[in-house]
Amino acid sequence: MSGKETFLFAKWPVEVHRRNFRRSVSIYLYPNKPIKVVAAKSTPQKVIVDFLMTKKDWIEKNFEKFQEIAEKFPDKKIKAYENFPFKGKERKLKVVITLHKKTFVSVTDEHLLLHIPRNDWSASSLIEEHPTALKEIRHFYKREAVDFLSERVKFWAGEMNLHPSQVKFREQKTRWGSCSSRKVINLNWRLIVFTQEIIDYVIVHELAHLQHMNHSSHFWGLVEKYVENYKDIVKTMKESQYLVEFLSET
Repeated sequence: MSGKETFLFAKWPVEVHRRNFRRSVSIYLYPNKPIKVVAAKSTPQKVIVDFLMTKKDWIEKNFEKFQEIAEKFPDKKIKAYENFPFKGKERKLKVVITLHKKTFVSVTDEHLLLHIPRNDWSASSLIEEHPTALKEIRHFYKREAVDFLSERVKFWAGEMNLHPSQVKFREQKTRWGSCSSRKVINLNWRLIVFTQEIIDYVIVHELAHLQHMNHSSHFWGLVEKYVENYKDIVKTMKESQYLVEFLSET
């Protein structure tokens, strides 16, 4: 059994999620969401508030960081001339009319093309937002990602002579890839927003786990053999990880 309750702590809303057999109190912070607290059903609210007080400075710093991220990576609007990253390059969204019956997305060197069926076209189609087209944008990015990432896995598996038993594509919130003991590699399809250099690093990283299921010096030595500047790439990924947020389902 679990339950949820809400209250205000300082200037922030809090959601308490109660769990049976929970021994500790945990805090989770997310952009534009209440503070999430997980605690036992028997934990008094005063204990939770006291715990939040001990973490107040940490909470403040994290919400300030979220605000900085929001300013650096503002929400995308699905409208003409908005920039969308694809394979490491910003492409302007161009809204065009199509004779097809359904909305779809394609890409050129300079543009992401949102094709609007003629029957849905209006005088304002070039200036209005198209929020319902997010489904088609996600479909396009995922389709392109599966094709491109599969191609790069095949290339690097041959280069490294390390072959996964299977490659799966997921939409992980906090991970770009993983490798199981069964030699199954999972890749986050939203990697397609990044440069090929970043994509290749993630693939090499996961393929290296087929030989070393750890992050030992031998593992990093194998990674560095194929991606000499991997430390710089990791830093770039951390700085630009929020580029993929526009692909999240609302």
